[in-house]
Amino acid sequence: MPLIKEALRVVKKGGLFPFQDLFNKQFYGDIDIFYQELRSWGLKEVSLVDTSDFVYIPIALRVNHMVGNSKILYGIK
Repeated sequence: MPLIKEALRVVKKGGLFPFQDLFNKQFYGDIDIFYQELRSWGLKEVSLVDTSDFVYIPIALRVNHMVGNSKILYGIK
């Protein structure tokens, strides 16, 4: 979490932020607790999207060691 907190420090209030996690190594833990912590930092919106089901990602790249477990964390500060 220190990495996310430091990256968000430089985002202006009202600014958008995206973070892509290509490997999804269970970094976020319980997602509800994670969202609560992020909101306690003053974020207006926060969402986590599983990109492995996106149609535009070629099937060959959807395997676990490529982007099969990919997630995008995005929101508004």
